Amino acid sequence: MPESPFYTAVESRRTVRHFLPDPVPQEVLDRALDAARLAPSSSNLQPWEFVIIRDPKARQAANAVCLAQMPAKTAPVLLALVTHRDTWRRNRDEILRTFESRGPLRKSQSSYYKKIIPLIYTTGPFGLLGPLKRLFSRMASMFKPTPNLMSRADIRVMAHKSTALAAATFMLAMRVEGYDTCPMEGFDPWRAARLLDLPRGAEVNMFLAVGKRSEKGVWWDRVLMPRDWAVREI
Repeated sequence: MPESPFYTAVESRRTVRHFLPDPVPQEVLDRALDAARLAPSSSNLQPWEFVIIRDPKARQAANAVCLAQMPAKTAPVLLALVTHRDTWRRNRDEILRTFESRGPLRKSQSSYYKKIIPLIYTTGPFGLLGPLKRLFSRMASMFKPTPNLMSRADIRVMAHKSTALAAATFMLAMRVEGYDTCPMEGFDPWRAARLLDLPRGAEVNMFLAVGKRSEKGVWWDRVLMPRDWAVREI
C-alpha cells in the first residue's frame, strides 16, 4: 500500500482481543467520535448512537452481556454502537431546520425530505404498509428501474448498514490516533437492550472495545480471501 497516514492505519488496524490498562485520553476519543459522525449514511439520516459505558456497575453488566469476552473485560473503554430505526423523522426535521437556517430552502431539498423520505420510511400501523410498498416496487421494477420503497425489515437493514459505516470510520480514526479496537457481534441482544434502556426500534449494532493492544492482543495472522473472490468486473 502507498505510504500515507490513511493506508498505514488501514494496514495496521487489527481486531485486538487483549488490551493494556492504559487510559484513552478524552480528547482522543472525542476526535474519533466526531470523525465517525462524518461517516456517510442513507439520506444523511445518521441512524446511530455511540454509548460510552463508564459507570462501573454498568460496565460489569456490559462485560457479561458481551459474554465475558477478553476484549470487553480488558479494554479501558467500552462502547455500544446503537442503531435507531425510528429516528428518521426527528433527524429529517433537523436537516430541514439546518438547511433553512442557512438560507432559502431549495425546491429539491424540500421535495426530497418532505415527500420522498416519508414515502420511503413510512410503514404504517404494525408495519403493514411496508410489504405492500415492497411488492409495488418489485412489480414496477419489471417495467423500469425502481427503488425499493422499503418494508420495516428493509429500513432495519439500511440503518444497520449506515451504522456500520460510522463504526468503521471510528475504528480507523482510533488507529490513526495510535489506539486499537475490537468490534464485537457476539453478545446477548436482549440484555443489551435492557442495560442501555433502548427504545422500541433501536438495537445494538455492535460493542466496541477500545484501548492500546497488549503483546497478546492479536491472536492470529491476517488472512485475506483471494482478490478475485472480492472484486470482479462485468
